[in-house]
Amino acid sequence: MHTYTFIVSLRANHIKDDLSFLTTLLSRQPSTSWVAGDDRKTPKGTLLGGVRSNSYWVTTLTEEETSSETWQLEDFLEKSLAELAPHFKTLEAFIQSGGRLQFYISLYGARNFGLIFSPDLMSRVAKAQFELDLDIYPGPW
Repeated sequence: MHTYTFIVSLRANHIKDDLSFLTTLLSRQPSTSWVAGDDRKTPKGTLLGGVRSNSYWVTTLTEEETSSETWQLEDFLEKSLAELAPHFKTLEAFIQSGGRLQFYISLYGARNFGLIFSPDLMSRVAKAQFELDLDIYPGPW
């Protein structure tokens, strides 16, 4: 199999609630966040006009772009689910209140590569009510 690299982020959205509780719950700082009703701004703070229609919070789970020679994506997702498991009850309540959680996965490959998500992994992602969002960037660079 050809190698690939990936970055995995955890994204949360909610129709109205402030998501700063995730920072404390997960002991992770967001790379980007806002609350529904906040002014729309660029990352540098320039006002864009209008207000945010929903709340958003995202943190990167991989420390850097990770090679499949170091970690297989499937194994990294297994590890991430195990680390998040103690918080599933709180996260389930968040989802039931109108929230969404997703593993946002950026995949980079210079050639074709394959991923195999086992039924067990897919079942555990589904049970946690997480979405999988695969953003694929084919090479060459």
